[in-house]
Amino acid sequence: MVTDWGYHDAYASGVVHGICGGAALGILAVLGPRIGKFAPDGTPRDIPLRNPWIAVVGLFVIYAGFWGFYAACNVPIVEFNGTWTATNIYGTPTTLSTITFNFLMSLAGGMMAGYFLSKGDAFWTFSGGLGGIIAASAGNDLYHPLHAFIIAIAGVWVAYRLHFWVERKFKIDDPVGAVSAHGVAGAWGTIAVGLFADSELGGGLDGLLFGGGFYQLFVQTVGVLAVFGWTIVTSLILFYAIDRLVGLRAVSYTHLTLPTIC
Repeated sequence: MVTDWGYHDAYASGVVHGICGGAALGILAVLGPRIGKFAPDGTPRDIPLRNPWIAVVGLFVIYAGFWGFYAACNVPIVEFNGTWTATNIYGTPTTLSTITFNFLMSLAGGMMAGYFLSKGDAFWTFSGGLGGIIAASAGNDLYHPLHAFIIAIAGVWVAYRLHFWVERKFKIDDPVGAVSAHGVAGAWGTIAVGLFADSELGGGLDGLLFGGGFYQLFVQTVGVLAVFGWTIVTSLILFYAIDRLVGLRAVSYTHLTLPTIC
């Protein structure tokens, strides 16, 4: 899809996070909810974090590691038309400062969206930051910083709303929001390239909003469907087999006591 169609996913919104989110959905569908997550009438109950401080520290570690992944996706020094520069994985000139600025703008947008949507909940605020980064990752090298900020806000809004809708509708218990933060934000981020890509900022791609027509949007959407279709189906088969053979869910005693010990 990259070489023949022009699919663009520079920092892995789809091919890393979409796959992770799709696999998480398949696992959770087989695993089932935690004991006590749903009331007898099916209403979901809130099970708060045992240690929000550790969760927040962990998310900040993820931010740092994610930025390191961004840096590692660049070829450090390449001669391009007589100029020595860094390039991304597609061979397009970029700089570490450029992608870092968009990284920080998407982090800020996602964190702000998470804060306002959750009314100040610490976990969703900082998970929103992660979701924002993921949403802007596919086209980080193609965006103006304001685009990255807007894409992050939109991605976190969609991810947050879908998380609770899926929880209510399908009784999927996703304790850390993996499906929403990685899968939904990653899917939106991949599609967003087909809307917000701007060739004047590099990369040679134009999205629908910048005169590029529907082609790139079509390609990115097909990419999302391919990633999620393959991942969800294969993870359902694999983890159903594991559940039948050895079991996925911890025994009840461990299930009830281990989170409290941790």
